Amino acid sequence: MRKTGRSLFGVRPMRHSLPLAAFASLALSACAGPVYVNPCYGAGLLLATDASGPEIVAAADQCIADGGERKQGLVIRAAGHLRDADTVAAVADTDAAIGLDPAYADAYYYRGLAHEEAGALDAALHDFDKATALGLAPAFALRARGRTRFLEGDFAGAYDDFDALIAAAPEDQEAYRLRGATAHVLERWAQAEADFDRAIALKGDDAKAYSGRAYVKYFTGRFAEAAEDFKIALAPKPEGLKAAFLYLAMRRAGDPDAEAELARQAETLDASRNPGVFPALFLGRVGIEEMVEISKKTGIHKPRENECEGYFYAGMAELFAGHKAEAEMWFRRVMATGVVRFDEVRGARMELRAMGIFVPSPDPRAAPQN
Repeated sequence: MRKTGRSLFGVRPMRHSLPLAAFASLALSACAGPVYVNPCYGAGLLLATDASGPEIVAAADQCIADGGERKQGLVIRAAGHLRDADTVAAVADTDAAIGLDPAYADAYYYRGLAHEEAGALDAALHDFDKATALGLAPAFALRARGRTRFLEGDFAGAYDDFDALIAAAPEDQEAYRLRGATAHVLERWAQAEADFDRAIALKGDDAKAYSGRAYVKYFTGRFAEAAEDFKIALAPKPEGLKAAFLYLAMRRAGDPDAEAELARQAETLDASRNPGVFPALFLGRVGIEEMVEISKKTGIHKPRENECEGYFYAGMAELFAGHKAEAEMWFRRVMATGVVRFDEVRGARMELRAMGIFVPSPDPRAAPQN
């Protein structure tokens, strides 16, 4: 199993937002005489609320005890387990539901979510494909498969899924943010910015969309504009990585308040850990080598991803100090990690290109460029 690592503008497993794929199967059904209420209907409705995992599991058990359809109860119970990230129990319940009905699309969908949460991305893709083939609604199938392809590293495939999702649901705000995030990784800058613009137009307080647009503006050289979007994205809560990029944007824009703003953002950050150590580096509170070691030892990602982050900020510190050769060394180390999704990689790629060093595009459909 592979860990999914750091999210990008919200592209990650969605265990806290799990409506049943086919609510119609749980709806009230009229029979001759008195109206019959499906015992699983109330339990299913809990999935669209903030109910806890144990509450949902208990409601699912009750619906089965009250004569509800067992396969539905099992899938609802699996969704409850996912609220607590209990992927083992979720897979067991969905396996049982599939055993009762091998053509039950909802069961494959929720088992796919469980596999995705556990990092078993190939198994998740298999289940999402199966659910799609069995008629799962596109709004669920394409979102889930696209998200998993993104985490798997198939960014072009993820883009296609999110593109199809928007075609099926043109007012789906999250779909634009997801496609924007994928276009961003592929360095399809105009498309990424258009998608983040649309996501913001549909939901004006979406900090993740502002964050995505900020990075796009940074990587296309509009540093002052990027800084303004970073400030909006950081308003709900200070965060080390975005605070560091806000500082980079302000420095590049020639803003004399860059260091003061970074110090304000860093007030509540832990400089002894990744990512709080990155603002501390630019504030002169830790040295480059110390920062790199802290990034490696305290990062929450895979080792090469933690290294990638530290190497990039080391390169930027050397660059600001006028040490071009040392900066180039760190940026080359970033690229050597093989990481693709992180913005530190795009930052290193941008700086190397500015030095006249060829670095290929991550987009397999793009023309050769430098």
